[in-house]
Amino acid sequence: MVPTAPDSLIAAIRGRDQLSIVRQLDEDPARATMRGPGGESLTLYACYAGAADLAPLLLRGRKPDACEAAAIGDIAALREAIETDDDARVRRSSDGWTPLHLAAFFGREDAVALLIDHGAPLDAHSTNATRNTPLHAAIAGASKPAIVRRIIFAGADVESRGASNITPLHVAASRGDAALCDLLVARGAAPHAVMEDGTTPAQLATARGFAELGEKLAALPHDKPA
Repeated sequence: MVPTAPDSLIAAIRGRDQLSIVRQLDEDPARATMRGPGGESLTLYACYAGAADLAPLLLRGRKPDACEAAAIGDIAALREAIETDDDARVRRSSDGWTPLHLAAFFGREDAVALLIDHGAPLDAHSTNATRNTPLHAAIAGASKPAIVRRIIFAGADVESRGASNITPLHVAASRGDAALCDLLVARGAAPHAVMEDGTTPAQLATARGFAELGEKLAALPHDKPA
């Protein structure tokens, strides 16, 4: 089992302390292969901490794997990974994400396009607690309209269910994104889908402070659009 990086290195990444990162990795190069608190690589951990620009320091000269390349938007590395290994586009990160999940979440439009063009699974569910799809991830993360539309029009299931039966429409509603809600409904998302606790997209929008969107969703007909 790969050990977790020491707290000092994790803190340096979170604090974007490049000098400390370099010093610690120089003192103990093995730390570069250690994992973040969730079992992810340190490169992915830096992305999660909003410090993707630290990736070159953490990679220490090695090529990023497909998941890391997708997360940081390294198209050359991603292309090489998926063109030399058929399984790279479907292989999960150690914390359960596919490359498409990561590219979508972090708003890497070129990486999303490359992965879709190479047949990355659109409806793969993450193998972690969220159990979501790349479409969920795209909306929950950077939520770039071009990425969300690309995934949808490539054929993603707009009614896919994540943990607690959450749908992409629930996620869009929780963010107050009326345009995205309109798109999802137009593409066949059930406007009154319920989560395990009975929450609808309208209720979620209202609870998050988007009352106007909540009213709009609540007023939609209960029959699914054709």
